Amino acid sequence: MKLINTDGMAFIGPGSEWFWTALSGFVLAVTFVGIYRQLSLARSANAFEQMNRITNDWDSERLARHKLEILLALEAGAKPEHVPDGAAGIIRDFWDDVAALVRAGHVDRSLVYETLRAPCRGWWVTLAPYTRRLRVEDADPGLSEHFEWLAGVMAEMERAAGVTSQYADEAVLTSSLSWRIQRTRGEIRVAEELRTVIVRPMSPSVLDRTPTEGPDPTAT
Repeated sequence: MKLINTDGMAFIGPGSEWFWTALSGFVLAVTFVGIYRQLSLARSANAFEQMNRITNDWDSERLARHKLEILLALEAGAKPEHVPDGAAGIIRDFWDDVAALVRAGHVDRSLVYETLRAPCRGWWVTLAPYTRRLRVEDADPGLSEHFEWLAGVMAEMERAAGVTSQYADEAVLTSSLSWRIQRTRGEIRVAEELRTVIVRPMSPSVLDRTPTEGPDPTAT
């Protein structure tokens, strides 16, 4: 019993057009698969590179100094709704930008969850009273809505993963204020040390060296 009838098939010359058409189709399919794979790898690499830039920005000395200003104000007794405007605005803008990228699909929310979910949730809790006050005073109910949305997404992903986060507890954040200040100061200190230029004395010139006894080994 024949499963495939090859009678009358031609692979070269007249009547072989079907074979070359099929072969061309197969080559095109393999090419498309290869292109799709390359594009997928490129998108993944770009996503991780973008996430690294976001993380580096969050860990930068510039943002660390703004974070420290807010934390020191809270330690000194400032009410959460009246933290320093400039520093609070910078931190809110950072998270609004990140959240906007996530909502637009430019940054994978799972990458944000793996790297920045704790600071996202913690800083929303820290700045939520300040943000809500501005929403009322400025009659702008949509102020930092992206930031609030992203914090909510991180909370939903934590619940789905069965994770209990302490960063959403205002009492825990308040009790850990000294630790947060100490850590932020440490980040700033490291950044300052990385900028330090170490100056070492140059080696003495050959002409200034004390001549040694015996013939000059370089003399000809």
